[in-house]
Amino acid sequence: MKDVFFGLGLQYDEGVQSKIALNAACIAVEVHKSEHFDTLYYRIGQCERLSVQWQPSQKYDSGITPAVALNTEGLLVEVHKSEHFDHLYSRIGSIKGDAIEWGSSSKYDGGITPQVALNDRGDVVEVHQSGWNTGLWCRVGRLEHQTLRWSASQNYDTGRKPAVAMQRDGTVVAVHQSAADDGKLLYRVGRINGTRIDWGYPTHYDNGINPGVALTDDGFVIAVHQSDSTLGRATQQRCGRIHGSSIDWVGPSRHYDDGAAPAVATNGSIAIQTRQSENADTLWYSAALVTDRASWMQDRLDQLGARTLRTLILPAAHDAAMYTSGGWETLGKTQDLSLFEQLANGIRYFDLRPGWDGSSFYLYNGPIKGPPMAMVLEDIRHFMSRGHRELVLLKLSHFHGLNAELYRKMIQQIKTAIGSWLFTALPTGKRLADLTLRDYTASSGRVLVLCDEQYPLNQPEPGIWVYRDSQANDVARGDLRVFDQYSNSMSYTTMKVDQLKKLEHYNGKCLSAPSLPCDLFLLSWTLTPPTGVWLVSKEANRNLAGVIAGIKPNNHGYLPGLLCVDYVEYARATDIAITRQLSLSPQIQEVDLLAYS
Repeated sequence: MKDVFFGLGLQYDEGVQSKIALNAACIAVEVHKSEHFDTLYYRIGQCERLSVQWQPSQKYDSGITPAVALNTEGLLVEVHKSEHFDHLYSRIGSIKGDAIEWGSSSKYDGGITPQVALNDRGDVVEVHQSGWNTGLWCRVGRLEHQTLRWSASQNYDTGRKPAVAMQRDGTVVAVHQSAADDGKLLYRVGRINGTRIDWGYPTHYDNGINPGVALTDDGFVIAVHQSDSTLGRATQQRCGRIHGSSIDWVGPSRHYDDGAAPAVATNGSIAIQTRQSENADTLWYSAALVTDRASWMQDRLDQLGARTLRTLILPAAHDAAMYTSGGWETLGKTQDLSLFEQLANGIRYFDLRPGWDGSSFYLYNGPIKGPPMAMVLEDIRHFMSRGHRELVLLKLSHFHGLNAELYRKMIQQIKTAIGSWLFTALPTGKRLADLTLRDYTASSGRVLVLCDEQYPLNQPEPGIWVYRDSQANDVARGDLRVFDQYSNSMSYTTMKVDQLKKLEHYNGKCLSAPSLPCDLFLLSWTLTPPTGVWLVSKEANRNLAGVIAGIKPNNHGYLPGLLCVDYVEYARATDIAITRQLSLSPQIQEVDLLAYS
């Protein structure tokens, strides 16, 4: 099922009260108020591979609480409140290159906290709160030839801080805080009927403050809000789908970043959120795909099916099984999601470190013990049994407490759990990296189990393949060879320079045997504190999208094949991998990567 997860954002400006609009051409328009004065500014941005290239801020009016909506033609409607009175004003604008040509500001109503939606038919819907009480009002307008004609106001509910989104067919979703100021958030679904909106019943859907909402033309809803918590300010998101006059929500709301007063917009393919810092007058954004991450390979076989394993870009989880909390386990935590949840999030390469505790196999990181291997294998079995035609790589290394007999026992446990999906045989003269995604997933999903050390050489088993790092003395024995050298630093800048320099010099050959091809470059976008990985991972994860968006194939024609991160969902590793490889030609050849940079 389609979903969105925004993850950690980047600062793009200073100010407060930001709102965002996005059209089909991936042009974003953001409006906000100055952090010092009642002055309004806008920014135009172009979304490229989940990184927005922002133009400088430009002043366009005075007032407070601005909001904006944008259509495919580059026409926009802006609304805001006067800085002195409870008067509401609207403006029409048109994008011209890197700037907006604005019409004059025109008073259209009285009230506070206005919000606006616009579709490609020219329908406009505005919502606001009364300046005198908690009454909520809406207006339907019509935008024709840069002229906006409003119908009469309609009282549709009571509440605070409304927000609104609209489909092309005139279906509307409005959200607001409860009038009782009790932390409840409510929504209503409506439809434009002439000059009015026919609304469904108000429904409580979450708890918090400062809600925002976006809507795709096929009825997919993205809701954001700020947590109403004494423990600190954080932003939450939730997704659902319109069903008649109600919304079917997919799971509970999820935290995606710290911050306040979030806003959201979508064009159906990409969604962007903006928010204010939780402790400063700074503005932050992040973008995410609107997609089903659980089936991202299967859904893109037309574009990616001809790519060999060595030319795919796969999202990868570092210490993938270290997601459990409680006691000592928390000290080794590197992920939030279980293996099933990581698979559903689109992760396709898993760094797993098995150990034996005298009675059962488990996964670990350093001295910290993680979940039982049986639990991890059940997660993989559960995901694959749902029929996903995805290629999944399990890299097993750093074996602890094993011997030859225990290794055989571990392999038998793996085969019993997921043997139906193991890839077991190569065509003559081919290596794992030579096969295409379509070769692997022609009939079903497939799992590549890759084992390091000597056990898979001494005790070969069909479906258990030999993994080797590029610098290994016996790298020639590897069925899959990977350049994997982490920076061993707690500094983001040091790690970034180290990894990009290694990528720059990567020539597709093994370090210990330059005559042998190396199959994949693993970008180790991880930092290595003794504990507290979450805190140091945040800067690296915030910056991954921008860095990958700007990477071109190096002088030898190579891009990273594996994007390896901690706390995978906050880095948006899957979305970044999808967008980066889809920007290359679908018919890309290994020997001609540079032609498609």
